[in-house]
Amino acid sequence: MGIAYRIDHGLGCTVVVWDGSVTAEQQTQHVLRLAADSEWPPGRLHLTDLTTVTDVTLPDSSMVDVLIEGTSMREEVKKAIVVRPDFLGGSCIQDSGSSLGGSPTPFSDLDQACAHLNVNASTVRATIRELRDELTRRGPA
Repeated sequence: MGIAYRIDHGLGCTVVVWDGSVTAEQQTQHVLRLAADSEWPPGRLHLTDLTTVTDVTLPDSSMVDVLIEGTSMREEVKKAIVVRPDFLGGSCIQDSGSSLGGSPTPFSDLDQACAHLNVNASTVRATIRELRDELTRRGPA
């Protein structure tokens, strides 16, 4: 399906949802949208929900390096990812996070990820639902 995000200034956090089969092109476009968004980053927090991802194709890491050059994505943004428990054992999640600008802390529980970032889990959960609905309405990319 793709990637959708919302910047929540109240939380100081960017909330991102990856859903379905995510391509390298979709990841690249996502990074470009973030880099072009004058409101990003709203703070130093970034949470990505990957619990409904089925397949991920990683982009060329050198291209992503160029895309995030000059941003605070690697050094200053604290990142958490939420994945299905069966994804925690593999390296694909860490590789994917690293390719997109850093080493996110992986969680299989949204509440724990929100506690790690010190953000309100109910607010994040509602945002994730809205982003999933947006991706469903958008349909396959």
